[in-house]
Amino acid sequence: MTSSNVSAVGERVGEFYDQLVGMFDASLYGPNIHVGYWNSQEDTTNLEEAADRLTDMMVERLRIGAGSRVLDIGCGFGGPAIRLARTTGAEVVGVSVSRKQVEKANELAEAAGVSGKVTFQYGDAMDLPFDDASFDAVWMLESVMQMPDRTAALAEAARVLRPGGRLALTDNYEREAISEERRPVIENILQRYLTQPPASFETYPAMLREAGLRCTELLDVSESTTKQSVRRLGEAMAQNMEQLASKVDPEVFKKLKPAEGENMEMPELGYLIATARRPETA
Repeated sequence: MTSSNVSAVGERVGEFYDQLVGMFDASLYGPNIHVGYWNSQEDTTNLEEAADRLTDMMVERLRIGAGSRVLDIGCGFGGPAIRLARTTGAEVVGVSVSRKQVEKANELAEAAGVSGKVTFQYGDAMDLPFDDASFDAVWMLESVMQMPDRTAALAEAARVLRPGGRLALTDNYEREAISEERRPVIENILQRYLTQPPASFETYPAMLREAGLRCTELLDVSESTTKQSVRRLGEAMAQNMEQLASKVDPEVFKKLKPAEGENMEMPELGYLIATARRPETA
């Protein structure tokens, strides 16, 4: 498959992130738009370093090196892909439904001196513009949660993986039962960020299997990621409110800014790391 069709959901997500590109200039926590990882609640690591720590954890799970070709689905501003290439020597191709993110990511790769090894292009995870079995590894850092159909997106990732290739991803899941009272609150926050309902931890291996992959690890890292990230990001936003307001579209900024009395911490939602591989034979 080599088309570049974008689903209606993909178009909305792309437009949303196009409007958020000013957050990169505000530099809340470097060229990352995923949560951080802290070793304990007392860990004082800053947002950017904690996000890099999570990236490094994902790099380890891909088990690739120089000569490998990796696909970054939902590449954001490209920081993780550049870090992956520098760490491993692998070639990385990133795709995003945000044209402005792609532009910024390529600028960042050029500035980092890795543009010959790391490239970014416009593309939709639901219809990847790549041939079958054309990558040694694929990762999806906080991107599958914004796709209209997780299983279909995972199947498309499996299609471009060579037999024996590995997938690593992060995702939200329903960690505690969501009460009827809390459900509208959580759904409202998720909808504002164009995020799909949380996955099920228990059924994740079956979902990967349906997509043509075999789960090799499923890890709950909720305690080390989301709670601290929400708190730290809230503090950073409060400190940089004036700069953010000048960089981000006012309507979008209004959506991002928590309503008065709104708590962005959602203990019902957990955060998982999943790794899988494409079987050598069907």
